[in-house]
Amino acid sequence: MKFILSIVTILSTFVSISQDKTLAFGARESAIKLDSVQKLNFNTSNVGNVVVHKDSRLENVTKFVGRQKESIEGTKIDGYRIQIFFNESRKIAQSQKASFMSVDGEHKSYLDYLAPNYRIRVGNFRTKLQAEKFKQELISVYPTCIVVKDKIELPLITLEE
Repeated sequence: MKFILSIVTILSTFVSISQDKTLAFGARESAIKLDSVQKLNFNTSNVGNVVVHKDSRLENVTKFVGRQKESIEGTKIDGYRIQIFFNESRKIAQSQKASFMSVDGEHKSYLDYLAPNYRIRVGNFRTKLQAEKFKQELISVYPTCIVVKDKIELPLITLEE
């Protein structure tokens, strides 16, 4: 009895839905009037002018984006740096960076933010061997330092005469 009742319910649902004219195909076609549609004529001799007003700084941005591999600081290449410190506090990270810079003025240090930590990375090493050698010098002061891959600045080439 339940089976028959469920089949009758399903069939009556299909019948009631099928009688709804808004779901039928072609119901909206009659709403479009041919008078409201105009043909476009592309074979005209009318020529217009377009004036573009743009900010003068837009050209600099376009040049910068077009470089793709360069950053604001200059060209960067794949290399290695030594991460000597990371912490959630920017103030503590800045003080650690300052203490490193006072001890070693030869290698540049970088303060980066990668949520939720600030990290200090030092050096611009082209090979991992160079980075490991410098790491051995730092390990007594910074026991948790590690060598990490990073984009590094190109080394400066000095011309000697």
